[in-house]
Amino acid sequence: MTSTLFQRLYLPGIAVAVFLLLLPSEASASYALEEWNMDTRQNLPLVLKIWLGAMLVANLSSVFFVKNHIAARWVLSAWLVSHAWIAFLEGTGAYTVQGGLVSLGHIIVWSPAIYALYRYRADFSWPSPYGGWVCAMLVFYGVSLIFDFRDAAIWISAQLG
Repeated sequence: MTSTLFQRLYLPGIAVAVFLLLLPSEASASYALEEWNMDTRQNLPLVLKIWLGAMLVANLSSVFFVKNHIAARWVLSAWLVSHAWIAFLEGTGAYTVQGGLVSLGHIIVWSPAIYALYRYRADFSWPSPYGGWVCAMLVFYGVSLIFDFRDAAIWISAQLG
């Protein structure tokens, strides 16, 4: 039953992502080659601010599950690493942080967390607070990674000339 529930979560997530990709508005615009700084973040469309805020809450909610669930430890670690390296780059000015670079980082850093959510799916039960959190993380990661793959590809292409 757990595997079926995992599979059922991916289809709605993919449908939402495809819908957002097809929107002819700035909500679906790529930020791959734009500098990713506080000005950019503050000027995002409201729908993206809400999405990022909800995703932040979901990621930080992992602290409630880290004691009993290995996957929650991976998610929290991925969130910390994904923010630490961007903060380092921004703080040192070593590299101009662009949206596509952030997206590439998400792909690299979130992959182990996604694998952990799958690997430790036996810990998942529905309905439960942990089960709801796992569902939320899979939807957030699944939808976000669709955009991250697109933006990372744009950024890599621009870097290669």
